[in-house]
Amino acid sequence: MPGDSAVFAIERDLTDLIYAALLGEGSWQAFLDRLNEIVPGGISTLFFHDHGLARGGISLASGLEAGIAEAYAAYYVGVNPWMRNVAATPLRIGIVGERIVPREDFIRTEYYADFLRKREIEAGVGVTLWREETCSFLLSTLTSRIAPEENQQIADLLSRLSPHLVRAFRYYRAGRFGSVAAQFGSSLLESPQIGVVIVGEGMKVRAISPAGERCLAAGTVVGLGPTGKLRLRDDGAALLLRQMLSRSHAGARSRILHLGSHRLTIIRNDSEGENGYFSGPTAALLIEEAQPEATAADIDWLTRRFGLTRAEARVAAGISKGLTLAMIAGQAGISQETVRVQLKAVYAKTGVNSQAALVRLALAHRAR
Repeated sequence: MPGDSAVFAIERDLTDLIYAALLGEGSWQAFLDRLNEIVPGGISTLFFHDHGLARGGISLASGLEAGIAEAYAAYYVGVNPWMRNVAATPLRIGIVGERIVPREDFIRTEYYADFLRKREIEAGVGVTLWREETCSFLLSTLTSRIAPEENQQIADLLSRLSPHLVRAFRYYRAGRFGSVAAQFGSSLLESPQIGVVIVGEGMKVRAISPAGERCLAAGTVVGLGPTGKLRLRDDGAALLLRQMLSRSHAGARSRILHLGSHRLTIIRNDSEGENGYFSGPTAALLIEEAQPEATAADIDWLTRRFGLTRAEARVAAGISKGLTLAMIAGQAGISQETVRVQLKAVYAKTGVNSQAALVRLALAHRAR
C-alpha cells in the first residue's frame, strides 16, 4: 500500500465511487475496478454465500476472466475453505484470509491448488457486509501478495469502506411501494380484489398494496411475525416462498397454490443489473378469493347462451379451472397470443372484462 496521504486519497476516491453508484452517476463496476488497481495481481468481487445450502456466487468482479464466476458457483464454492468459517466472522471488519484458515493448511486445499494458484493468487482479504439469515454478502480482494501485514492494510481499508457499502444495502432494500411494486404492473397492484405483498430476502415485506394490508390484517393466508417478517399459514407455501427467494434458485419463476378458500400466486422477480447484488430477488404474493369452479355443464350453457366457438369455449373452460393463458396455450398447442385473442373475443361476446367475472357469469344460470 502507498503512504498515508495516498491511502487517504484512495479511500476518498472509493467512497466517492460508492455514492456515485448509489445516485446512478457511476457504476459498481467502476468501484471494483478502482479497488483492484491498488492490489497486486488483484481479483475483487462482490459475492454471496448461503451457509445453509453451501451455495454461493460471484455477482460482480474485476480482474476475473470470463466464465470463471460460473465455474466458482458450479463447483469451487463447495470447496472454498474460507467459506466454512466466514459465518462466524464479525460484520464489517476486514479480515485477512490467514485469520480464518492458517496458510499452512490453506495451501494444501483443492481451492488453492486448482482455482487460485492457476491465477497466481496467494492470499485473500474480505469483509462481510451484510447477513440475511443463512446468507452472507461479502466484498473480497484476492492478491498475489503473501505478506499478511501488507494485506492487513487492505483489510483495514475494507473496514473503513464497509459503513458506506452497508448504506447501499439499506438504500436498495428500503422498499418504497412505487419503485418496487412497479416491477409487477400498476393495474394489478391497484386491484381491490387481489392482495399484493412483495417480499424480499429474509421474508421481509418490501411493499404492500391496500388489499394486501387487508389480507395481512385478516391473517387467513399471511400474517406478520413478532419481528415483522412475513409468515404464511401453510408450511408448504412458506417453504416454497423461501426456496424462490434464494439467490441460487433455478426452478419455476411462478407457482399457483390453492389454500382453502384462497388462491395464492407466487411470482419471483430478479433485480436487474449491478444493483441486484444489494437489493436481491423479490417475490410478489398475489392473494385472492378462490372462485367456484365452473363445470362442463356451465361452460356448455355459456357456449350456447353467447354463441362461443369451440376454441373460445376451450379458453373459458381453462379460465374456470384456474389455468393461466400460457397453460391453456400449451395444452392446445397454440401460441399464448392466439389464446389472448380468443379470450378478448369471449369478453366481447359475453360483455365481461375480467376472468373472475367470466367465471361468475358461467355460474349465474344455476340460480335461475
